[in-house]
Amino acid sequence: MSLPSCRRGLRRALHLLPSGTLLALIAFNASGADITGSVADNLGEPVINATLRLLRPDSTFIRGKVTDFNGHFSFADVKPGKYILQTDYTGFAPYDTDVQIVSASQRINLGTISLSEKSLMLAQVEVVAVKTQVKVKGDTIEYNADSYQTRPNAVVEDLIKRLPGVEISSDGKITAHGREVTKILLDGKEFFGDDPTVASKNLPVDIVDKLQIVERKSDQARLTGVDDGEDETVINLSIKKGKNNGWTGNVEAGYGTDSRYKGAFTVNRFWDGNQLTILGNANNINDIGFNDSGARWRRRSDDNGISESQSLGLNFNIGNKEILRVGGNVFYSHADRNSTEQTDRQYLTDGGMTAARIGSSDHDNTHNLRADFRILWKPDSLNTLEVRPRITYGRQTSAVMDSTLNLGEALTPLSRNFNDNTERNNNFEVSTRVIYSHAFASKRGRSLSVTANLSHSNQRSYSDDYSLTRLLLEEAASATGIDGDETSDQLGDDHEWTDRLSGRITWTEPIGRKGNFLTAAYQADYRWNNADRLIDVYDADTGSYLPSDNLSNRFRNNYFNQDIRIGFKRITTKYNIDAGISLVPQNSTSVNLLDEARSIPTRHVLNVAPYLRYRHNWNKTRSMRINYSGRSSQPSLTQLQPVADESDPMNVIVGNPNLDPSFTHRMHMRFQDYNADAQRSILVMLMGNVVQNSVVSRTTFDDLTGARRTTYENVNGVWNMRLMNMLSQPLGSSKMWLMTSHIMLSYDRQIGFNNGLRNGSGTFRLNLSPSIAWRPKDIDLELRPRYSMQHTANSLPSVGNMTVHTYGANFNASWYTPWGIVLTSELSYEGTKGYASGYDDNVWMWNASIGYQFLRNKAATLTLKGYDILGQRSNVQRSVTANYIDDSRFNTLTRYAMVTLSYTFNSFGKGNEPQINNGFRRGPGGPPPGHGRP
Repeated sequence: MSLPSCRRGLRRALHLLPSGTLLALIAFNASGADITGSVADNLGEPVINATLRLLRPDSTFIRGKVTDFNGHFSFADVKPGKYILQTDYTGFAPYDTDVQIVSASQRINLGTISLSEKSLMLAQVEVVAVKTQVKVKGDTIEYNADSYQTRPNAVVEDLIKRLPGVEISSDGKITAHGREVTKILLDGKEFFGDDPTVASKNLPVDIVDKLQIVERKSDQARLTGVDDGEDETVINLSIKKGKNNGWTGNVEAGYGTDSRYKGAFTVNRFWDGNQLTILGNANNINDIGFNDSGARWRRRSDDNGISESQSLGLNFNIGNKEILRVGGNVFYSHADRNSTEQTDRQYLTDGGMTAARIGSSDHDNTHNLRADFRILWKPDSLNTLEVRPRITYGRQTSAVMDSTLNLGEALTPLSRNFNDNTERNNNFEVSTRVIYSHAFASKRGRSLSVTANLSHSNQRSYSDDYSLTRLLLEEAASATGIDGDETSDQLGDDHEWTDRLSGRITWTEPIGRKGNFLTAAYQADYRWNNADRLIDVYDADTGSYLPSDNLSNRFRNNYFNQDIRIGFKRITTKYNIDAGISLVPQNSTSVNLLDEARSIPTRHVLNVAPYLRYRHNWNKTRSMRINYSGRSSQPSLTQLQPVADESDPMNVIVGNPNLDPSFTHRMHMRFQDYNADAQRSILVMLMGNVVQNSVVSRTTFDDLTGARRTTYENVNGVWNMRLMNMLSQPLGSSKMWLMTSHIMLSYDRQIGFNNGLRNGSGTFRLNLSPSIAWRPKDIDLELRPRYSMQHTANSLPSVGNMTVHTYGANFNASWYTPWGIVLTSELSYEGTKGYASGYDDNVWMWNASIGYQFLRNKAATLTLKGYDILGQRSNVQRSVTANYIDDSRFNTLTRYAMVTLSYTFNSFGKGNEPQINNGFRRGPGGPPPGHGRP
């Protein structure tokens, strides 16, 4: 079959595969008995990932299962006969249950199987249950939501901020014990995919019973049973009994000074283990609502500029218990943003430091629509099939104007450049991932898994670029022959599309003694990359735009990557090890359809790397992990295309089709310990990356005009390392005081070329962030000082070293009065030293609010809040590369006041009507997190 016909078949398969799979699942009808039940510990709490083995009376193994987030399990299509169900979990005594199936139509519910702690850990578990609001369960840390005080009608984000060892950044990113949270689950089911901020900012705390922070393997590893090293940290929200059947939600509206407004709503429906959520948001206070993961273009931070946005989302998860479940998310978001930027750029050159002063204004209007679905089918305990279709569409229009003053040595003005750019962008992507896993009943531990990925992406951009350059040195005008202003006016049509087909097959075979396995895997990844760039340049003689062959390009790149690996795995109660070797051959072919001379024949690269995943468990609360792996990456089409991009004549970029793929060696070490008596949590992480054939920029400068020309090449010597320590410790007998400490050390080594000379840029960063909090019944006080230092050293002797210091503190206070009045204050200070002239700041920020609750059960809250009351807010950032350092100041949302009215509602089944949050959640701040169970 030819490549074109193969690609046409690929696109047809993308559209047919999801619907065909769904029809097949619906047509399935199981023909055996069902066995269901749940597993709990001696305190009645669900046990996650407990192992269940269905045996014949002679101990012959039939099937195996593990419990889900709620401790539930099910065996489908079990033939009539007598069986023994063996339940086991580390730290608990095994439990055997006799089961007899008379007919294939039986539905047997074993109820709750209660496990007893082994004597070794019993005393410790009892102490934890009495003294703390947190429980350690293997790789799961479980918090009791009612033990943490939150504001009236709070959302999940307010609860998360109270948890020791868990932080939320200004843009909503959640970090738990040093790792970013990638998902939030509801009763073990995905909620709005890979955007945890949707749940954290919209779900009410009132419905949450337990909040679990879980370290788990990736979706693929959990389905296939083969560890791919891509662990993730997720939050699972356990819904309260009585609040999992009915409606709940909230509505909020606010208006303020300078015509600031916001409105939001959330409606949740729960029934019989199913869930449906609809939510929306509209405002002009820089709250985007959803993240922009569906967009292909770069988005700035929400703090950069002022935006007006609207968003609407739908999430659902329905199915037939655990046999067949269908879930999905549909998002729409729109944002209109205006931003201004002032930047001082310092180029790291051999002759000293040349510089540029850049001022720009940007207006962009963005629409994003994305939908992803998950179909999970478990016909029995031996087979699992998962299908994940995904569709994204985005549209953006932008208008950017910038003015640049280029400076030479001794800050001599060389040229002034003005650019006016407008763009229209459209992108579309459709993909499907299919994972099938089969466990062989004939031999326990033997398994086969197959994974297939199909995708098509398409991005098109239309641009109108106008540039005016004025040379400021007489000798520059003489050398270039340019007298006066030089203009450039061109229209661009950029079209990039990629078809991708990849697959992986993995075999696991038990060998020798119990717990030993041999693994073998083969993965193939084929990508058809295409890029067309058609440029029309304005011709003054004819008064029209004419095609430019020199600036246009039609580029094709075929990339084929394979991964062949064999390894050994050993699993014991004290340690797990998975080690082996991986061979990664890669082929890349580049063809230029407009100029055959620019084509590059097939290039071959072979990387050989070992891999290691090791975990040592001293006990249930202390463990260490060591991971090492390697991964290849292909240069982008922009880096490969050998045609000059002259949309900005003072900053010309040319790709290099001779680039080789990069290969990154990744190392990760993690030690975690939880002391139950002291309720102290300690976490230490060491991470590092070394990149072979890293793609870096090579820039040359024109000393007379300040113009730059950049291309790319492969180098070695790029690496980074990070060390992080976190300590969390409650103080005092009442545990109302909580002390935390975060220390981060990092070093990044980058390589760049300026005027032919290699510069190694090393950046050392130190971040300190201790905190102390006092949280009695109705008062919440927290003080968090902070300090960071960034030191950059360069290998070029003519380039000096630079150090930036940032220091400050936050003091937050809340008082929940007995009269339904809630007072809050957020005071912060930040100072900087070492930035370019005019960028150092000393800023005080103060937000404060007063709220009043009324109506039955205090369901409504009227709040007056002032933002940036002192009017000093600013937004200064530093960006460091091997070629230059930027100090930038962006416009941002400043002082305003707003009155907000919010209303929370719910309606649950008869006899289970819950009370709406009637003021506050009582209880101390809670102990630090420990180590938990998988």
